[in-house]
Order: sequence, then structure tokens, then C-alpha cells
Amino acid sequence: METLRNTNCLCHGAAPPPIIRKCENKMNDFSIENIETPERSTLHAYVINLQDASQRRENMHADLAILGIEYTRIEAIHGDDLTEPIEGYDEHQYQVLTGKVTNKRAVGCYLSHIKALREFLTSNRDYALILEDDAILPKDILPLLNAVLAHDAHWDMVRLTAEKKGTYLPFANLPGGHELAYNTRVLKNTAAYLVNRHAAQCCVEKMLPMRLPYDVALDRDWDFGFRTACVIPFPVKLKADEPSQIPRAERIRLYRSSTFHLFHYLTYIERRIHRTRYFREAQKRKSR
Repeated sequence: METLRNTNCLCHGAAPPPIIRKCENKMNDFSIENIETPERSTLHAYVINLQDASQRRENMHADLAILGIEYTRIEAIHGDDLTEPIEGYDEHQYQVLTGKVTNKRAVGCYLSHIKALREFLTSNRDYALILEDDAILPKDILPLLNAVLAHDAHWDMVRLTAEKKGTYLPFANLPGGHELAYNTRVLKNTAAYLVNRHAAQCCVEKMLPMRLPYDVALDRDWDFGFRTACVIPFPVKLKADEPSQIPRAERIRLYRSSTFHLFHYLTYIERRIHRTRYFREAQKRKSR
């Protein structure tokens, strides 16, 4: 296994109509034995971890060693250490769109993900697995990701975890009863996702300054020029015994009751339009 590297750089025909499905554990006949591993660079993980979160770091190191996944540790940016005004953060837009006061730890989380993507782009790898240090990977994650890579014409990023139930447009069977799908409701949580170089470049170039929490910003992929899919049921879980490192932020009543609801309603409509378009285009590609 490649020696762990610690990066401490600073972060500056008409298709059929879509079937919207709630996530369910439906088995299919796509077997692991039939998967051909794509001839690409070895999949590499980038683990985001705070300097003082040593136990999380040790746990993730042990888990990835068992799975045989090489990784680079990305030292997370601790929000408590950020000085205001924060470079790469639009406080006014954030408050208007979220209806919340600034949460410096949420800003640190956002900038840490951008830092991880920048590090990925310095490599010659085609894909990266981005992980937060409280993610629990299933033992069959590599065969599953190999199957996802076989459908890479349909996505630039694949979300592997979410906190809430949702509705989806499934378009490909995966091993273990999983499906590749497009979500039609917001996906909360970014503990694990697969990303290609195009999406990483879009995030680095177009997602700053921060105006939304990272998971909400990713869910508006059409704003930034890339396409997001997800694996359902979500294969990656979170460690239940480890509390979140990001506390809840105080709400701003004026924005929360007005601009927040309007923005998220419009996002819901836009998401349905774009994800339905993604689905129809995926169906067309499969029928060729």
C-alpha cells in the first residue's frame, strides 16, 4: 500500500417517462462476478480529518487498510481558527439563502472539501473517492464503485451517503441490490462521494465564494456545469457514536421566513427539471 501523504497546503427516439421511486432494497440480476474493472488509474481516497481528531484518523486508517484502499489525508480547515472576513465566503448571500447566521465550522467544512478536490487535481488520477472521517464503508465498496465507474458516461459525481429518505430516478442496476439514480429531493450530507476531474475542476473554479452549505451547493450541480447521480440504497453510513463536529447555527427569522423558503422552493423545481433531463439523456444513451 502506498505510504499515506499528509497535505497541509492552505485552501484559498423518445425516452420512456421517468419513474420516480422511493429508495428500496430491490435485488437484481447484476452480479459482482460480471463486473469488469475499468482500465483506469487506481481509485484513490482523500480523507478529510481535523488535526485534533486523532481517534477518527486511526479508525479510518484501519478501515481503509482492511479494504485495501490507498488514501491521502487532507488536514481539515478548523472553522474556529478562521478570522473574519473569511476569504472565499460570502456572508450576506449565505444568510439570505439559508436564513442562518454564519457557522464558521460549516465554512471550514466547505473549504476543506475544496482543498481535497484541489489536491486530487494535482494528481494524474481520473477519479477520486472523497471521504469525511466519520464514514463507514461497506466491505463490498470496491466492486460497487467499479460497477458505478462502468456507467461513467452518465455522471461527473456520485453521492454515496445521505441523511434523509428521498425520491429517485433509477437508470442502472448495480450489485448488491443497489441502483444508480438521480435524486429529485435534496441530499443532505457529504461524508462520501465519487468524483471525476471535470466535476472537481468545476467545484474549485465555480463554487467559491461559499454561499450555501456544501451539501446544498453540490445539489445545485447545474449551476456549476457538472452532473450528479447517487447510489441507492446509500451504501456508506455514518458512525452513530460520533457527534457532529458542526453545531447547529442560530436562525435569522426574517430571511428564514422569506428568502430561504423561496430559494429552496425554486431549487426543488429546478432540480426536478434538470434531473429529469439527466434521466432522459441516460435512457437515450443506453438505447443507442
